[in-house]
Amino acid sequence: MPIYEYRCQLCGNTSSFYLRTFSASQPSNCQHCDSPEIHRIISSFAYVKSEATKLQQLDPKYHKMVDHALAKAPPESDPSYYTRKMVPFSSAPEKGEPYFKE
Repeated sequence: MPIYEYRCQLCGNTSSFYLRTFSASQPSNCQHCDSPEIHRIISSFAYVKSEATKLQQLDPKYHKMVDHALAKAPPESDPSYYTRKMVPFSSAPEKGEPYFKE
């Protein structure tokens, strides 16, 4: 969508204008102070990468670094640590007994 930005030399404010084509006539006055001294500026933009592109650009050693970090982590930080210790409800302990196997 051809939206162009112009900065006023007098008041310093930036205004955005929709122009149908690049060769369309430049806006004549500032929207803020009505000064004719406006000049086109380069607008900032964003480029959004897809998840596939992000995965392709990962460091080839990334998975090794993650595995190494997980190996150094305490066992309690692993989510499956507690699920391995759990027992089914059918063999749940009586009142006062621990829920986890020792």
